Amino acid sequence: MQFIKGFLLICIFIYSLFIIPGNLFSLEMEFRLMNIEDLSRYNEDRIAFQHIQESDVEKDDNSIASLIIVKDNQVYLFRDGYDDSERIKMELYIMELKRELPKDMWINKINSKPDYIKVTDRRIERLLNIKEDFVEKNFGNFYRSVRDAHVKKHIRVFHHLMRDRIESGLYLERKPISPPAFQEMNEPTKYSITITAKAMNDLIYFAEDANGDGITETFYVTTNDGFDWGYKTGPNVIFIYNNTQDDIKQLIGTLCNDAYYGTPEEEENILKTFPKDTEIIETFQLDKITSEAARSGSSSGNNK
Repeated sequence: MQFIKGFLLICIFIYSLFIIPGNLFSLEMEFRLMNIEDLSRYNEDRIAFQHIQESDVEKDDNSIASLIIVKDNQVYLFRDGYDDSERIKMELYIMELKRELPKDMWINKINSKPDYIKVTDRRIERLLNIKEDFVEKNFGNFYRSVRDAHVKKHIRVFHHLMRDRIESGLYLERKPISPPAFQEMNEPTKYSITITAKAMNDLIYFAEDANGDGITETFYVTTNDGFDWGYKTGPNVIFIYNNTQDDIKQLIGTLCNDAYYGTPEEEENILKTFPKDTEIIETFQLDKITSEAARSGSSSGNNK
């Protein structure tokens, strides 16, 4: 018995090496942190939001959110989780020279309290402050209010695309996630879910639950209208990537489940339009024996 159990564990381990592990189902997309200097245009009122949380400690800031607002040629850039990237890169370089193991040097994490604000008239700087006390005190409520309203607006659109999924061409993909080698064999299979849809104004919507825990952690909205902040900007309306923050989870956390199982509005509409049993019985004449069926039965009996 022990031999069989050990053999099964080895098989599972080999299987996990060749089957794509669950975390690789997640969206892999190139993107660039928002910056004012490389904005493609300033003469159009726009809002864009980025929220990046990554596990790679050696990449550019692995926990940072940015909100950019362009209004009347004025540009307002907020950051939450800001670290001085030049200082961090120098410290990582010194660690590499010393052959020290890399560790997470990006100490300032997203906490929904902005700690950076930059205001410009086009590219001419008018204000720069990177002290959390100052930025949170003067702009914290503004930042959270605008951020939430911007995300909620597009969640409402996404839900509408779900309800009108035939016209919107909503595409949903649900894949089994290969279990890790150490997982018990009787554990239920988890599934990743990805959803894409296109609105009438050509906005592309995407949501993903990559690890199959039932919580959407990635949500983006983008349009190919030339508004960007440099080469390979990534989604230019909303880009929430690998979220773990509770306040953002409350906004986007159910999107994949809503798309797969149906929204409450869809359920209510189906309940209202669901046919009565009497209608089905009458339509298919389930309470009657048709003359054709009777004749067929009689003919069969005569042929015996």
